[in-house]
Amino acid sequence: MLQKNNNRSTSDLFRAEPERASAMIIESPDWRFDASRVPLPLDQWQARLASTDDLRQAVAALFGAEIVNPSENQPALHMALRAEDPSTLAGEEQARVVRDARQQLLDLSGRLYRGETPVTTLLHAGIGGSDLGPRLVAEALDPGDSAVSVEWLTTLDARRIRRLLDRLDPARTGLVIASKSFSTVETLTQARLIRDWLGEDAGDRTWAATANVDRALEFGLAADHVLAFPGWTGGRYSLWSSVGLSAAARIGPERWQALLAGARRADEMLTGDLRQSPATGLALAIDALVRGHGSATLGVVSYAPELRLLAEFLQQLVMESLGKSVRLDGGEVGGSTSPLVFGGAGTDLQHSLFQALHQGTTRHPMLLLGSVEVRPGLEDWQREQLAHLLGQASALVNGRQAERPEQDMPGNNPVMTLLTRRVTPASVGELIVHFEHAVYLLSVLWDINAFDQWGVEEGKRLAGQFRDVLAEGGSSPDSTLQATLDWINSAG
Repeated sequence: MLQKNNNRSTSDLFRAEPERASAMIIESPDWRFDASRVPLPLDQWQARLASTDDLRQAVAALFGAEIVNPSENQPALHMALRAEDPSTLAGEEQARVVRDARQQLLDLSGRLYRGETPVTTLLHAGIGGSDLGPRLVAEALDPGDSAVSVEWLTTLDARRIRRLLDRLDPARTGLVIASKSFSTVETLTQARLIRDWLGEDAGDRTWAATANVDRALEFGLAADHVLAFPGWTGGRYSLWSSVGLSAAARIGPERWQALLAGARRADEMLTGDLRQSPATGLALAIDALVRGHGSATLGVVSYAPELRLLAEFLQQLVMESLGKSVRLDGGEVGGSTSPLVFGGAGTDLQHSLFQALHQGTTRHPMLLLGSVEVRPGLEDWQREQLAHLLGQASALVNGRQAERPEQDMPGNNPVMTLLTRRVTPASVGELIVHFEHAVYLLSVLWDINAFDQWGVEEGKRLAGQFRDVLAEGGSSPDSTLQATLDWINSAG
């Protein structure tokens, strides 16, 4: 039976295939992924899971340092950033850079965490991958015992930066500049302002995480304040590099190393029997939703409050990686690619967008995450979160027939769940990497490049041209915006 949007009825599938409740689950040491509420017949799920030779070959190419980013003629070796021995993935020279930066990060983050420096507030200037991953980790794993707090500076918000600096003591403030190219306009604009505010000894409390050491030195930083990482590090995978310094200072170096250990475990699962990796389950389920059922969206909702920022992180990871319309051979993609990712904290969203999910005219696949750990003294809080996760999963899938039409809910909304026993450094590291690998596997299934982002680069290029026009006058690079520029100039 087909329902709205030509989706199979998940309720009918469960009645016909009760065994799917256990057969469409993939478990890892820390996570339980359940795809049974994806409207895909069990035999098709099992057949695709059994025929993964194409995916195995692609994983071997990724971990074998082959060129998987052909438009930039590069491998994607971010796994080396978390590897116990980076030389198993990268060359010895690059492995040395990774090891040195990792040791710098551990030493410096440890001193900041323990209060062995004058710094009590760390300003982290970075945007995109230089912000989203570290901020997610710091939010998820913040133990509340660090000697430093972290303020995350992303967009150019003049009001916020002024208010922030007004309440801080420059002598007790440090700055981390996270930028792969060390040319990101938003990041360097803020870094210059903060450097001047810090005073003559700004260099003593300023560090850079970058692949462009020369530009960091030109900025005025001492060589031992530059934590370098290799140029093949993609921005949305840079969490594992020295870009994670501020997060490591917040959670402490021991927890940071546990995070890396969990990440390595997810790598090992994929390179072992990938059918046992939640990354594979995620990829196959999302492929079925996007290509099989025409779903254009994916909601990511966390009922583990620690992971409330996961959806924001995945917006970049998924959409920047998979938002492509050209195949690897240059031809046009024959089907849909990236879904639009949205989401946030579960019980918050239940008071806003969930109404449209339950009774709107469009079905939106959902991924619901939660933790089953009951914290002593707050048992009711955790049970409440889990009750809402289970209740929403049931309502979204099953719906409800009511006597009054305005109370009717169609249901048949695809729902995936990811559950962990506890949110720990290892489980968070594992989770992030499962998503990284799921995105790569989807790019293989869809024959696209997951590692370039030319659309992002084009927007930046045009912004530079408009910046010049706004500062110096002249004609608009886009004639359709000339009237808008004229109005801006008259308003100014």
